[in-house]
Amino acid sequence: MGITMSPQDYATAFRILAASARHPENIGQAVEERILSLLPKQPALLDVGAGSGKVAERLAPHFGSLTLLEPNQNQIAGFKHEKARIFLEPLERYQSPEQYELVVCSHVLYHVPLSDWGGFIDRLLTFVRPGGYCVIVMAAGRGPTYRLCRDFSETMLFGEQLLTTMQQKQLPHEVLATMSGFVAKTFEEMHTLCRFFVLEGCYTAEQLAALSEDEVRALDEKIRVHAERCRGDDGVYRLEQDEDLIIIPKP
Repeated sequence: MGITMSPQDYATAFRILAASARHPENIGQAVEERILSLLPKQPALLDVGAGSGKVAERLAPHFGSLTLLEPNQNQIAGFKHEKARIFLEPLERYQSPEQYELVVCSHVLYHVPLSDWGGFIDRLLTFVRPGGYCVIVMAAGRGPTYRLCRDFSETMLFGEQLLTTMQQKQLPHEVLATMSGFVAKTFEEMHTLCRFFVLEGCYTAEQLAALSEDEVRALDEKIRVHAERCRGDDGVYRLEQDEDLIIIPKP
């Protein structure tokens, strides 16, 4: 039988993520407090996996140019900025001689095989000018979103694997623990968001397709229980997400 998400479900999940996630503000604050004073005036930004463009929009006042890579045209369709150039392609296909004072890669590595992380980070760093910085953000191996996903899978990738990769590559880096999260007005919206995290992050398409009707019902009921736990006393549904923000300097 299997279990899937409809295009409407995806649209709902992406809308909640874009509207309520706090990582753009966390990245902006970290750049302002720890990086900006070390960069030249009018620096250049490369945002890899830019999503809806919220991170670039938050950083735009501090940068002379914005380059956004986002292969999903639907996600980036609403973003426009006079400083921005948008390329509808992933990092792997981006070809440019340009380098940037800051390269940001937020919540992208989940979509890259773990065995390729080292090469992916190396490619990110090739686009960083000497004296510049790379910032990578991932959900951390702690907190409510982590517990949600770990209830369904032991193999989903989190910031802990990124930190291990950084140590193996012996790259200098600083780790900032930050808190993000998501807000939904209704149970149906939070249920859809939890389904998105579980179905997209914890299972392969083949595993989902192989589920029996009883297994599908049990899986969805388990997701519903998690969504119900997100309801606050004020009736608003919140799912907090601990995140690791990693700053890598390029000598």
